[in-house]
Formats: sequence, structure tokens, C-alpha cells
Amino acid sequence: RNENQQEQREEDEEDEEEGQERSIQVQRYRARLSPGDVFVIPAGHPIVVSASSNLYLVGFGINAENNQRNFLAGEEDNVISQIHRSVKELAFPGSTQQVDRLLKNQKQSYFANARPQQREEESPRKRDPISSILEAF
Repeated sequence: RNENQQEQREEDEEDEEEGQERSIQVQRYRARLSPGDVFVIPAGHPIVVSASSNLYLVGFGINAENNQRNFLAGEEDNVISQIHRSVKELAFPGSTQQVDRLLKNQKQSYFANARPQQREEESPRKRDPISSILEAF
């Protein structure tokens, strides 16, 4: 009986430790931003920005020594293009071709246009590499 109690305590402690580890992995922040506001994201931390309307962001990174940037979009630099086709089929909705087309739709990894369809309809001219960020202003 004592052995069973000891085993149960150890299992409970392991479950508690696992729960604590999971609970500190993601944090959610909410803020009202005004023109000119600045916020800093620690190096290596992923970020998602969700806004109701009229939000334009300019982002930049500072790398030191052997730090390496990993981009999720762009024709050449995106890390998702390195994922095997069968994994993409399972991980993303739609076909692998649709995922690749979406991620490679933008040539540069550094700038993202929040409303690409609207901009293309308004101005069908050929865009230079940083036009998407310039059009946002």
C-alpha cells in the first residue's frame, strides 16, 4: 500500500510539473496602440498581431554574431519551403501547391502587405521589392 501511495505521489508531481511547463509557454497581451507607439519583442520570440482596422506596422530586427533570421513567407528565405510536401499536406488546409503559392506570392520576406488583393485591384502595375510597405503609408 505504501508503495502504491508513493507511486501515485510521484505521478501527481510529474503531472503538476508538466502542467506548469505548458502554462508558461504562451502569453497574451492586449493593448490600444496610438500613432508613434513602439513595442519590443524579445529576440527569437514569435508574434502575431491582430487588429480590428487601420493598423500599419513597420518591423525590424537587430542581429548580433551568429543569430539567424527565419522567415515564414517570401520567395527564397521562407523556412516553410523546407518542410517536406507530405507534412505540408497534413499541417495546412488546402494542397501543398496552394500553400507554396501563398507563401511565395510575395518576393521579399521582410515586408508584408496586409491587403494585397485590394492593392492589386487598385494598381495592377508591376511592383518593386518594397512597394508593399510603401503603399501602406
